[in-house]
Amino acid sequence: MAIDVIVGFKPSTTEPLDSRFIAIDANERLSRLTDNCYPGLLVFQQDTNELYACINPSDPSLSESWELISNGDPNSAFPFVGDGLVEGSLRLTPSSPSSNTSTLTIEGGQGNILLINSSSNSPIIVNNKGLIVLDDYTYTPEPVLGGLLYSGSDFYLGIDS
Repeated sequence: MAIDVIVGFKPSTTEPLDSRFIAIDANERLSRLTDNCYPGLLVFQQDTNELYACINPSDPSLSESWELISNGDPNSAFPFVGDGLVEGSLRLTPSSPSSNTSTLTIEGGQGNILLINSSSNSPIIVNNKGLIVLDDYTYTPEPVLGGLLYSGSDFYLGIDS
């Protein structure tokens, strides 16, 4: 069955195939009609170089209906804001071959800075004051060379016997 090509459909041009993909500014992005939005619609906002996804197409005029995906900072190697999930491994590498360090900076918030979960317990927490807090184990796991364990009021260090 043949498909009629709509007049003006020119994939070889530098213009977007769908005019909904670009907005000059926030006012234009927020003026989208409900009929022209769908969940996951990506819109590039030109004045800030930000990328937004529509999360509530029932009222695209609300700022809350859009989630900022990329903050437009060209110097950011990971230009995403908000919550995210990384399944598998996350690796930090030096920014250049001559650098020998990688830094993970976690800023803001009132709660714990770092929380490591394992099953139903949290063996390591870095609280909002920067203190490392070890879980109080109610059982004694098998010793591991170099391992550190806190149980009751005692610390245990795994050493080579």
